[in-house]
Amino acid sequence: MGTAIPDASTLHRFYKPGIGDAELQFDMGTPYEVDTVQKFPIGTRLCLGDRSFYYAYASGTCTPNVLAYKAKKTNTVAVAPTQATAAAQAAAYPGETLAAGVALSRYVTVTIDTEIGVLTTGVLSANEMAGGYIVIGNNGTGGPQMRRIVSHPALTTTGGSLTMKLDAPLFASLTAASSTIEFMENPFYCLKADNAGGDYVAYIGVPTVTAASGQYFWLQTWGPCWVTSNSNTCDSALDRMIAVVGDGSVRSVTDVTVENGTQVIGYALDMSGSASSNAPFVYLMLYR
Repeated sequence: MGTAIPDASTLHRFYKPGIGDAELQFDMGTPYEVDTVQKFPIGTRLCLGDRSFYYAYASGTCTPNVLAYKAKKTNTVAVAPTQATAAAQAAAYPGETLAAGVALSRYVTVTIDTEIGVLTTGVLSANEMAGGYIVIGNNGTGGPQMRRIVSHPALTTTGGSLTMKLDAPLFASLTAASSTIEFMENPFYCLKADNAGGDYVAYIGVPTVTAASGQYFWLQTWGPCWVTSNSNTCDSALDRMIAVVGDGSVRSVTDVTVENGTQVIGYALDMSGSASSNAPFVYLMLYR
């Protein structure tokens, strides 16, 4: 008997950070489930046809009718601390011969502030910052060098020095007490979608389910998606672009002041009319 051909509707493109692309088969329900135990790395990407979803972690209420935002600032920009020595690196990573922070090394020692991390104290679990982004030497000293954070050990103190592994070697050595370092957490780590983001956050996608603080969920970032509006979207000619406002709901751009920097998230798919609103079904254009 021949091998059964998988249903094409359940075959999906899948991206795992640090590993690569693959094609996996999912049963119905994914990505419309909330997880109390983490199943995938934060930032894992799932493509379903013309829609993209990312695996995220909630640090507050997340509801599927408004956009989610990251309510965390970057780690405080600071000059590089004393870097881990070659001996320390060799002890921590057998076979490693370079000190952190030197050219061709994939490691850099940073200063953790006392607000970063889910505890907002600077105490970090192992690899909590994995998937975040770091810039080294952004004050003009041997840089800037933009990298992604791959891993790091736990930090049990409230802030302090921590050596991180990067996704690519440094092309130039940094100088302790001179070269600045600044980094942010994984964009999909510690999200909220609670109608209270305000005007100083960026919105990155729409939760597919209701999630509570400490739970994991999928966030839609690209493709057709319904989002709560003010019931006046696209009610004038050529009014198709969609923007998000401070409570995470959406407006058509004629109803906001785009010149102030209002974030445009996509365009309306469904037809409207003169003085006649649409749903709207938004074609999200955030993370592809």
